[in-house]
Amino acid sequence: MTETDAGQAPPTRARARRRVTTAPPPGSDPTPPREPERHRLDDNDERLKAEKPPHY
Repeated sequence: MTETDAGQAPPTRARARRRVTTAPPPGSDPTPPREPERHRLDDNDERLKAEKPPHY
């Protein structure tokens, strides 16, 4: 190795993708709208607190 080789990083190769990429189906929207909020974070708390497993 020479001094110029020591300061340079070894050449890198682009990583191969691990997942298949396919073309989108015809007629699909490339920028779909966001999904609406479905529920609040505390929506189910009372029901979960009220339910007790049968062995308790």
